[in-house]
Order: sequence, then structure tokens, then C-alpha cells
Amino acid sequence: MNKHTPRVVTAALAVGSLAALTACSGAGASSSDTFVGMSSPVLAQEGQKYMSEGFAAATQELGWDSQVYDANLSADTQFSNIQTMVDRQASAVAAWALDDGAIAGAYANASASDIPVIGINSAGSNVTTSVWWEVNTCNSGGVVEQLADTFAEAKPGGKIAVVGGPPVPSIVALTQCFVDAATAAGLTIVSQQDNTQDTSAGASALAQDMLSANPEIEGFWTYNDASALGVSSVLTGSGRSIYSPSNRDGLVVTGVNGDASAISAVRSGTLSATVDTDPVCSGWAVAGAMRDAQDGTPPEEYVVASSIVDGATIADYVEPAERTCSLDDLPLVG
Repeated sequence: MNKHTPRVVTAALAVGSLAALTACSGAGASSSDTFVGMSSPVLAQEGQKYMSEGFAAATQELGWDSQVYDANLSADTQFSNIQTMVDRQASAVAAWALDDGAIAGAYANASASDIPVIGINSAGSNVTTSVWWEVNTCNSGGVVEQLADTFAEAKPGGKIAVVGGPPVPSIVALTQCFVDAATAAGLTIVSQQDNTQDTSAGASALAQDMLSANPEIEGFWTYNDASALGVSSVLTGSGRSIYSPSNRDGLVVTGVNGDASAISAVRSGTLSATVDTDPVCSGWAVAGAMRDAQDGTPPEEYVVASSIVDGATIADYVEPAERTCSLDDLPLVG
């Protein structure tokens, strides 16, 4: 990303009611010549709320009007979100694609109107540039391989269960990335199921079935924190314990997103690890990608650094609302 004089704004300024964010920048009279929009896959998810707040704060600093739309896990709704932005003659649009094919037409309409399209953890035809969480890039030596190594170090040659999620391209790719990394690390995947409900309760039910069929399971990798907590509740409820630096006999259970509940669970020893995706600064990165696309200088991708939060690193964890983000000094990889 181009480096200018850093304009540092504390992320805490971004944290507030999501309803207020969308209402202040929504369908009312515009205070700016520039309107931009973002379609979130599901705003009920904590990380998506933080990303939306970061996006709103960054666009406010740029002097733009903005709105965040909630697709609520519906590809049809997401198509409508993007088309609404196009009809509003947005200066740029962004979306975490739930279905590349389903929104291809809306992306094409944006491109035909010379509107830059920013993919969030997604790419595809007519996408100008993409903003990725590092955990979703599957780079050699990256966070997913590090997670696989965590399992392998805790349970050498261990038998692992994998809980994937809804058939969203980024989730499918992330899950396969871990399966490949785990296999390369000498682990055996004895069971793999998808939590299509995208809830803790759904993951709990899957975990019970997996353990009944494979009582020798030594760990669970899950695609998000809600699933990890659902698995953890089943294990602890059945008298099993969770792996941590102080309890190496427990089952390894990991999630992704760095939700507050998962961070608390790592602290209490009821979750082995989660991945901090830095959602607030990711929202700033989306706005930065929009700015650079309008300037005609966007790189192919922006990768926001992720980190593993476990029993060894939890003492260094900084809450999202206490982080500092800047449009010109973002936590990018590479």
C-alpha cells in the first residue's frame, strides 16, 4: 500500500452501536460527494461487527459517506446489496462473497459502471483487488500451518476431527487448507463434518456424533469460534479436559476469529487456541483498498496479519477496541 503521512486514529473511536453506524451513513441526505458500501456476510458475527466499525471509522476519516449491508448468509440478499450500491452510484463497493457465481452479475454491473470492487476474503471476475485475512491465504508457513503444527506438537501422529462450515468459498478453502497442513504434519483426519447451521449448538451436535463414532479423537479443528466453543462444551460436559500449556493430556480444540468469548475461553483453559484476525484494522484495510483503487494504484491484494492466541500468548493479547489503526500504516503481511 502507498505510504503517506500516517493518520492514526484509535480503533476505540470506531466502537459503538452498529445501528448508529449504518443509520448515520445510510439513506439520508449525503454530506459527501463520495459514497461507498460494504456487504457483510453476516453482521450477527462479532468479528463482522468490528470490521464494519473499522470500515465506518476509516471512511469517516476520508470524508466519505458509507453504509454496511447485512447479507445474513443469503447469496440472493448479497446480490441485492451490491446492486443497491451500484444503483446509488457508489464510488467503490466491497463484499465478502457468499457465492461467487450468485453475485457475478452484480459485480459485472459495478465494473460496467466503472465502480471498483473490493473482495473481502474472496476474489473472482471483476474484482479490482482483495483484502484477505492472513489465515485465509494458506501461504506456506502461515497461520494455518502453524495451527497444524500446534496439533502435531501436542498430539504427535494424533487423530483429529475437522468441523467445517457453510459452503462459503473462503470457509471451504480454509478447511481444506488445514486438512492438507494437518496431513503433512503427520496427523490423521478421522472425521470431517460441516456445521452448516453456523451455531455453537450445531457444532455440539456434530461433536457428539464424531466422538461416538471415533472415541479415540485427540483434537478438534473448527472453522470459527462459535463452533470451537460448542465442541468444548461437549467435551467438558462429558468429563474430558481441554489441552493447554498446563494440561497437556487434554484434547486440542481450536477456533478462528478471536471472538471475546473465545479469548475468555483460552484464558480459562476451556479452549486451546483461536486465531486473531484483527477485524477492526481489516475494516480500515477495506477502506484503504477503496482509496487506492480510486487513485488507480491498487495492488492485487492486501493481506491483514493474523496471529494465534493460545495459553502461551494470551498475556500479550490486546482487545480490538484498544488497537490503533491507520490508513497508511496498516498491519499488512508482505
